[in-house]
Amino acid sequence: MRTAQRLAALGVVAAIVLSGCSNGKDSYSSAEKEESGQPLQSASISASSSVESAELAESANAGYPTLKENEELRKEAAGIQNLSALVSMANEDGVASDRQYRLFVGMRKKRALLFSLRKVAGYAAIMLFSVLSTYLLMNYAGNKEEELVRYQEFSTPAGQRAKVLLADGTEVWLNANTTLRYPERFDPKKREVELHGEAFFEVEKAAGNPFVVKTNKMDIQVTGTKFNVNAYDMEEYFVTSLVEGSVSVSCVHDRNSSYALQPRQQLVVSDHSSKVSSFENTDFMAWKEGIFIFDDMLLTDIIKKLELYYDVSIIVKNTKLGNFRYTGKFRQRDGVESVLRKLQIVYPFKYTKDDDKNLIVLQ
Repeated sequence: MRTAQRLAALGVVAAIVLSGCSNGKDSYSSAEKEESGQPLQSASISASSSVESAELAESANAGYPTLKENEELRKEAAGIQNLSALVSMANEDGVASDRQYRLFVGMRKKRALLFSLRKVAGYAAIMLFSVLSTYLLMNYAGNKEEELVRYQEFSTPAGQRAKVLLADGTEVWLNANTTLRYPERFDPKKREVELHGEAFFEVEKAAGNPFVVKTNKMDIQVTGTKFNVNAYDMEEYFVTSLVEGSVSVSCVHDRNSSYALQPRQQLVVSDHSSKVSSFENTDFMAWKEGIFIFDDMLLTDIIKKLELYYDVSIIVKNTKLGNFRYTGKFRQRDGVESVLRKLQIVYPFKYTKDDDKNLIVLQ
């Protein structure tokens, strides 16, 4: 029973839709036939349509209560009506459709143009960013190249000495087994070098541009002066001797510990003590001329100097030799065995040398 009512209600809606479509179609067919000169049969078609419409109307009135009460049927009827409306709009006016099509095409063209403009703007932004990035990178790299400083390192072997001329005109004499590290060109505000060993400096004067010698234990700052620095890494003592001008010496590990020297003053610093004293004898700087001068020096200290200058290991098995003192001069170029033979004249001892092990043993 419910199925029959549902079919009747849907039939009502379908009849209404078909009636509207048939009328439109018949009118179109009649006009078409008039233009073609064919005989018209509109009377019979209209009569038949009228009868069918009346019958469908009765069916609609009969099924209307069911359509009103059934929610599902109303939804299906609404869908059929919407379909009918779309069919009617398609048959009624092609001009409106053309206008809507042209509007649609115009909007698509505008969107395409805007999209193209956006792409061009995006590419331009990328190119601009690339150019700016390249410029900034090159500028930064250029500044960095200006800031980079190339260093030179000069070392003297055992038994040799050398003289180095720095970019500012400063002259440096290097003793044996000494390394000097210095820049190819100095900073306009400060001139710095690193020293491992012994060197004598004649610093070129430069107002507002101090000269600094950095060592493992102490830093020496001067403006224009002459001084000697003994700063071998393996030795216990650090010694600075000022010949001319003035220097300021500060401890690397304690900046509050500093010393100001005047000409003919010498600073001796060890791990446990420091002392400033005056000197008159400059024999300790005779190494610049290739001469070693020992003034009342213990043989054990002389042995340490020989090991340092000639890069050789010396073992003293005769413990009595450690208490002897010696005063004398030696030429550096004569070699370590020449020094030992002269020492034998004063203190009789024997020695053996192992060239393979670079070892000398005093007995």
